[in-house]
Amino acid sequence: MPLRQYIDFKLYLTQIEGRQGACQVALLPTPEVGEAITPAAVEALPNPALLAALASKTISVSQLVQLGKQLADCLLPAGLVRDLFKATYRQIGNESGIRLRLIIADQALKQLPWEYVFLSLLDEPDSQRGFLLLDPRISLVRHEPLPFPHPVVSPSQADITDLRMMIVAAQPVGQPPLKLDDEVNNIQQAIQDFDVEGVRISAFSCIDATPSDLIQAMAGAGSVYILHFAGHGAVEVKPDWLNPGAEKQEGSILLLADKTSRAEARLPAEDFARLLQRAGVRLAVIGACHSGWRDSRYPWDSLAGALTARLIPAVVAMQYEVIDQSAVDFSKMFYYALASGLSLDEAVALGRQAMLRANSNDDPIADVEWGVPVLYSRLASGSIFPERMRRAGAAAEELRSLVEQTIGTIQATGKVTGISLEHLEGGSYRVKQRVHSVEGELSGIKTTTGKGDLDVNQHLDVVSGDVTGVELTGF
Repeated sequence: MPLRQYIDFKLYLTQIEGRQGACQVALLPTPEVGEAITPAAVEALPNPALLAALASKTISVSQLVQLGKQLADCLLPAGLVRDLFKATYRQIGNESGIRLRLIIADQALKQLPWEYVFLSLLDEPDSQRGFLLLDPRISLVRHEPLPFPHPVVSPSQADITDLRMMIVAAQPVGQPPLKLDDEVNNIQQAIQDFDVEGVRISAFSCIDATPSDLIQAMAGAGSVYILHFAGHGAVEVKPDWLNPGAEKQEGSILLLADKTSRAEARLPAEDFARLLQRAGVRLAVIGACHSGWRDSRYPWDSLAGALTARLIPAVVAMQYEVIDQSAVDFSKMFYYALASGLSLDEAVALGRQAMLRANSNDDPIADVEWGVPVLYSRLASGSIFPERMRRAGAAAEELRSLVEQTIGTIQATGKVTGISLEHLEGGSYRVKQRVHSVEGELSGIKTTTGKGDLDVNQHLDVVSGDVTGVELTGF
């Protein structure tokens, strides 16, 4: 099965010197796109009140659309940049994709929730279709600008059949209490009995972790492929010993000094990143507060910055708190997609689809969970497990079928259907789909090959066309 090809749409954002609340965006050269010779100036950043409503998850649907349009005005300003994006979108078709690669040079701009960008690509009234990241062909990657070569994932000689995952958690005394037991249980629930075509995710936990616990657990190259950290982070001001008289800010994760006193022990971002690099971690999922912090002068001293500078290929962080069930839904689909052989871009897109829940009532509060995950990567592509991609089979084909069906539904109705997978065991799985409106033809699953048991449950509210639940040949 060929890898979904993405066109990189590279955007460089920075504030305009001496002009508070303004920024400029430049389209960097890409063979399939071209470039904008002159950076476009943007005079107004998104409304702070709307940003606060989003952060508190009290934002209405109309306000979220308004905020998304303001983000689009900054990211894809009207004129040449927006015209080129629309032209690129029209050429990708259903089998390809477009990757919005954000290279942001300013700290304030890095804090904006770009994942909620809203741009109507058709001449039509506003609909859910306008949120770009709800289209599974569109990926958004935050690319940290660092003076280092981009990381390269070197595939191992043997095929991967066991994706080893470590869950690290700590709750020092004196810090606000976290529901770490719930978070760890949710992750374990998401991947329990996980088996896709002989590929398993094996999770082992390092709870109440001390620095020595973490060092011992991650000893040896290739010991961990995926790491999830649940706990607190911090940012502290420290002397910059290489520049006398200057200070720098340094991020860290908070572990336990010992299990008796449970006193706080800070593991600096650089030390944490070095541990992950030695262990061969390819994907880090960081749930700590302050993990999204950036510093324009010392970008590699933040948690995500240090991980990217240490050539960790991919980092997924949550820019806001995420509700438990949404986190489980994201993890199930995200890890299932990676184990099936899909790219990182596809896995995150499917994870967002799994988090999406249509409002069955007329609740004006917007469902924002799908935009909480943030992907950081400096990889040239989304190939995080190339060994698995080489022999991606029926499971990957089924996921691609789900993507194509979702694209068709969006195009026909302007609405997006959440996707969830259940019973991921022994090559069998169940697909649940909720579709509010069908205009034309809807096919639940189409496949020409596969093994195992498949159960499709569809809920259709309004049907004015033909619906096919499952179409199987040789399954």
